Amino acid sequence: MSKTNQDKPPFMAFATDAKDIEVLKEFAASKGWSQADIHQGDIKTATEFLKKHTSPVLLFVELPSAAEAPALLDTLADVCDPDTKVITTGTINEYSFYCWLMDIGIFSYMLRPITLQALDTNYDKSIASPSSGSRVGKSPGKIIAVIGTRGGVGASTISLNLAGAIADLSRKQVALVDVDPHEGTIALALDIEPSRGMRDALEKPDRIDSLFIERVMSKPLKNLSVISAEESLNEHVATHENAANALLKELRDKFDVVVLDVPRHLNAYARQCLKHADHVVMVTELTLLSLRDALRLSDVLRETLKMQPPLIVVNRAGFIPKHEMQVADFEKDVSAKIAQRIPFAPEMFMQIGTEIPSIKMKSHAALKPLHGLVEQLLPDVKPRSGGKDAKKGFFSKKD
Repeated sequence: MSKTNQDKPPFMAFATDAKDIEVLKEFAASKGWSQADIHQGDIKTATEFLKKHTSPVLLFVELPSAAEAPALLDTLADVCDPDTKVITTGTINEYSFYCWLMDIGIFSYMLRPITLQALDTNYDKSIASPSSGSRVGKSPGKIIAVIGTRGGVGASTISLNLAGAIADLSRKQVALVDVDPHEGTIALALDIEPSRGMRDALEKPDRIDSLFIERVMSKPLKNLSVISAEESLNEHVATHENAANALLKELRDKFDVVVLDVPRHLNAYARQCLKHADHVVMVTELTLLSLRDALRLSDVLRETLKMQPPLIVVNRAGFIPKHEMQVADFEKDVSAKIAQRIPFAPEMFMQIGTEIPSIKMKSHAALKPLHGLVEQLLPDVKPRSGGKDAKKGFFSKKD
């Protein structure tokens, strides 16, 4: 039986680089924790140490390579309590590797060299995220943030159809949240009444609990719930500094997947929502203006928010072919591969009504890349079958 968090060290870290160790010690000191729990070594050292010592609440370990990671993490899982949140670090800068770590239950992955700000961000995220035991038999829900490089590229449309596709292809409970309280479009697209719940959540986050979530969310599908506001432009919404933490904590606890439609004008609340995301989908077009803004947004994610590179999705491909950049040129300039190209399909993506296009028009050609995006984000989501709903987190084998 694992100990309660009160009986565990709050933080333990293993790193090989002297500069990383100094940053980790500074981080521990800033929280009032013992620097004696910062050790020289990597994940192998951590595994040997935890054979004889209590697992911490938050564990930081260094991975030597992508090839060695599966076996090393499997060995660590044998000696680590299942509710310990594990942050890994290394030099592997590959989105597929990051997704794999998230899918097996690793809490976060940080590229070296580490920074104090990045550690603080992950710590704040760990507080907002419920422990693995908060939902019986389930890991905390995954958060997918969708954001557009420019207005009009269709980020909200992708958010809606992505959430609908996940709900349709699986038995997962899915939440769709329109982060913009003034100019959000999800309620309009679904032809449902906007909810005042978002304003209440932003101004009075202490009111947020499971009953509050049930009251303010609409349910267009049995396993899809939506919260979307449409506040007057004349009214200021006073956002509490803890609003994102409180709302996303409750949503993670209640839902398997949370899709956030994030406005491109990033205020403090929107930035906090992004920082809690497990995956960021950046929607763009193959234009010079979109390229410029894709680079600027990527810089914010990497340099300011200390996040992993986003998954890039081209929307409305083929709308104006002669004005579109070549895919190879776009990828070269953003230093990343395009994950999916979704064709221009107004007959599918510009409808307004209670039926979600990605569910209603199952044979449409635009669904193939959308379903491909679902599989990239959530590899366990496949067309419905008699199997289990989803695979468990990596450390759940310790249950």
